[in-house]
Amino acid sequence: MPDPYEIAAWRFEQIAPLIDASLNETQRRVALRERLRNPVQWPHSARHKPIPKSSLYRWLKAFREHGYPGLLPKVRADRGAPRRAGTAAWVGYAIGLLYEQPNRSLTQLEAYLQIEFEDYRLSRSSLARHLRAHPAFNGIEKLRKGHKSKLRALYEAQHPHEGWQLDGKGPFAVRLKDAGRVNVHVLSVLDDYSRNALAAQVASSESEEAALTVFETAAGRWGLADRFQFDGGSAFDAKGFRQGLAQLGVHRNALKVRTPEWQGKIEAYHRCLVRWFVNELPCQEVVDREHLQQLLEAMIALLYNRHLHRELGTTPEKRLAARLSPRQVSLQVLRRAFFLETTAKAHPKTGEVRLPSGQFRVPAPFAGQRNRFAYHPVHPGLAVLLTRDGREIELPPFTKLPLSAVPPQAPKRGTGQLQKLLDLWHGNERPNAQPGFGLPEVFCELATLLGRLVPESEREARTVLSFYRTHGPLPREAFLAACARTAKSLGEGRPLSAYLEDLKRQIAAHSNQPVNPDPQEPNEP
Repeated sequence: MPDPYEIAAWRFEQIAPLIDASLNETQRRVALRERLRNPVQWPHSARHKPIPKSSLYRWLKAFREHGYPGLLPKVRADRGAPRRAGTAAWVGYAIGLLYEQPNRSLTQLEAYLQIEFEDYRLSRSSLARHLRAHPAFNGIEKLRKGHKSKLRALYEAQHPHEGWQLDGKGPFAVRLKDAGRVNVHVLSVLDDYSRNALAAQVASSESEEAALTVFETAAGRWGLADRFQFDGGSAFDAKGFRQGLAQLGVHRNALKVRTPEWQGKIEAYHRCLVRWFVNELPCQEVVDREHLQQLLEAMIALLYNRHLHRELGTTPEKRLAARLSPRQVSLQVLRRAFFLETTAKAHPKTGEVRLPSGQFRVPAPFAGQRNRFAYHPVHPGLAVLLTRDGREIELPPFTKLPLSAVPPQAPKRGTGQLQKLLDLWHGNERPNAQPGFGLPEVFCELATLLGRLVPESEREARTVLSFYRTHGPLPREAFLAACARTAKSLGEGRPLSAYLEDLKRQIAAHSNQPVNPDPQEPNEP
């Protein structure tokens, strides 16, 4: 019979770093991860596996509540009682169920065993223990892992840009100085021949827009590849992305889902990305996403692309040797290939049409009609109208002009005798004030002249109002210049009437009209 105190001592040895007061929280987490990851030899057993987290927590709870005696193994409740006679038959039938379908759970096995055996009484933990101890259970684990005896073939490009690989890594957490903690992904394009990282993009999610951005960056810099390889992610398998690749003549390699071995080259690159970039971010102050993108590009250019690749025997940068693809394409053609089509109706008066990428203005003949449009999902300023005869009309963005852009409507005047009749018929010119300059602003400028608040009485207010009704509306720049000349000529300490008379004189001189003093205008005291 095994010594219970020996077992308790072994359990205490496993949880000792987790209860040591001299260790900080980080060191405790490291010790916990080591025990969950590294296999250990269990006492008085052939079991050589890591310790489950539930067992560690159960031992910690027992030690805190009962001390060292809490770590002693408990005596089985059925100690001394005879074992159930049908255990071997039950376990054998369960083994047969698992060989028939290896992925059956314990819940399913219990249900099937209770149907088959009326006296079935094993607990779920006992059933699991008996199954693991059965000699045939090793074969079930092989069936669950999907072990294949067929050897895998290796494929490799024969020249640069014959094939590219695209994949995303993430999410992983980054603490930005401006925005705090965020989760980001890194999407990369790798050349199959040289293992050179052609482009990498930091994105909030592994989306179709991020895939388009990183592919456009790689194709705009290096040209087009003959083949492209990526997994079955929703971003890469989207209709718009694959349709754009097909229009550019980029063949997509066949790839089985849930087989990362097919993407082995970019998976190896991802391990370098984690080791040289992701693990370094906690020690690096990152200002914003733009700064994070710059850090990623610097690491790829100076560290990954220049490291010695053991299989190649040289660096990815030297193996690529800055060679471009013979299939070059303009940026306009590259972006046009990824346009998406939709149907929308333009406004009948303004010609405004709302597309998923923004607001645009259609030509006048297409206003108020429902037409087909094509737009770029990443660049909001790119959209075209598809006519029924196959033409494409580039659309300008629809913008709302400010009120200050309204052109002033000056009265139409010409030279001749008839113009004199028109002036006599109109009588006088219709006034139109400048925006934001009226009687309140005149009060403010007069207060600056007098050096006090204007108006300070009802009589003074009526005096200024009479002046404004006679000579207003006043243009802002001309009135400010007239006030400056009045202040220079009269100086300080004059009454309000003196300043107003000087302003009247300047207004009359500007309009070539004689000054007609108003006898009903009240005088300043």
